[in-house]
Amino acid sequence: MGHAVLSQLLVRFLARDTLRSRVEHSISEVTGLRKGEWLLTDHPFDADKIAATTEQMLAWCRDRIAETRRPYGIDQMALAIACAEPESTPIASSSFGVFRPVEFYEEGGVTERVTQGMQELPVDELDKRTAIRFAAALFSWGDVAKDAIFRDEDE
Repeated sequence: MGHAVLSQLLVRFLARDTLRSRVEHSISEVTGLRKGEWLLTDHPFDADKIAATTEQMLAWCRDRIAETRRPYGIDQMALAIACAEPESTPIASSSFGVFRPVEFYEEGGVTERVTQGMQELPVDELDKRTAIRFAAALFSWGDVAKDAIFRDEDE
């Protein structure tokens, strides 16, 4: 193997390692993570109250999705939601994996899956609790890409 080939391989390896470390640093700085919370304290915790909270959560998701960066079409995101008594372990939680924003809105998409999951909560059990906290975490890979890979383009 010639010196030029070794040099090219070393440059590619270092560039890949630098990119990996930039992405890891961006993630460790919680770039791309958005968190929302909804606290229910007024009883009854019934289907209507869960439906209203679901709509608030979905509106929050739509607003956060609209804020995400999408450099060169990198727009994948992930969503997780949980329900718990404050300062307690989750009663229920769901993760919606990696999806593209369009999948949030399409038939059978994330919006419908979140709604279905919220409708399946044990309302009678929830109503026995003093308070219920719903939390959502939305993560944007586009924000990480913008910060770690394409940040120099703004400079």
